[in-house]
Amino acid sequence: MTEKRSEIQFILLAIAVAALSAAAGFSLWQLNQARQHAAVTSLVVLPEPRALGDFSLVDQHGESFSIERLRGRWSLVFFGFTYCPDICPSTLYDLRQVSDTLADGDASEAAPQVVFVSVDPERDSLERLGEYVSWFGPDFVGVTGVPEQLAPLAQRIGVAYRVEEHAPGSQDYSVDHSASVFLTDPQGRLHGVFPAPVEAGAMAHDLAALFD
Repeated sequence: MTEKRSEIQFILLAIAVAALSAAAGFSLWQLNQARQHAAVTSLVVLPEPRALGDFSLVDQHGESFSIERLRGRWSLVFFGFTYCPDICPSTLYDLRQVSDTLADGDASEAAPQVVFVSVDPERDSLERLGEYVSWFGPDFVGVTGVPEQLAPLAQRIGVAYRVEEHAPGSQDYSVDHSASVFLTDPQGRLHGVFPAPVEAGAMAHDLAALFD
């Protein structure tokens, strides 16, 4: 079972990298070049920001979450699910550390909003989603939507995920998903990606340099 899960995770990672490269129109070599030119340690900067188009999700308060909610500030976007046993809580904890570091530094005014996108709307009610993100940060935004709303955004941003087949109403199933964190700019465009595994100190360093 462990080998099967590892294989699935490897396939998902390969799909995510392929989707990101194909959509942006550049190779892995160019990604490495972009990182070097940006003089950052972990952020992979796209040569050209990618427009995400509009989308329609809902946040933990039941309010609409569209492309307009990404405009006007930088955002860190992470896809996962609240029943995730390891990657999601550890990543959100890292994002809380990043937020705290930037809030205490010179880049405090530009500190990005953190958006957690649940790809498991069947189990992740808005109430549960709100409680979950609040454990990590009072200003963290939790959003979700029906599969038909989630899939197009995930594809545009370069996220791969798979919900295990299960009986209707079951609460016992797994979800495999990409573990990278995506950075959008104040125009609501995809600016870059922090590939998994993420590290809070390196992320904060790169973002501070970007906002300087």
